[in-house]
Amino acid sequence: MNDLHQHPAGVLWACVEDGFHVGSRDGEFLGYVDRQPDGHYFAFNARAQHLGEFSALHDATTAVLAASESPAPLSGANEDAIGVS
Repeated sequence: MNDLHQHPAGVLWACVEDGFHVGSRDGEFLGYVDRQPDGHYFAFNARAQHLGEFSALHDATTAVLAASESPAPLSGANEDAIGVS
């Protein structure tokens, strides 16, 4: 199950398990796509935040790539305070 797909901009998608695809660029984890029992795909960013549901694998991987290219705000206020007294 090492079905590898090369995409533009040096992005590599690996099918690590049936229906589970992991994206990386230059060794950096971008996120993943998980096929659901109904055939739709859920896309997640590198922080496992749900990006949406898609009917096509290509659309889901495109969403992960787009999320990796735009800075995302931290989801929790405590993340900003780490290390601050």
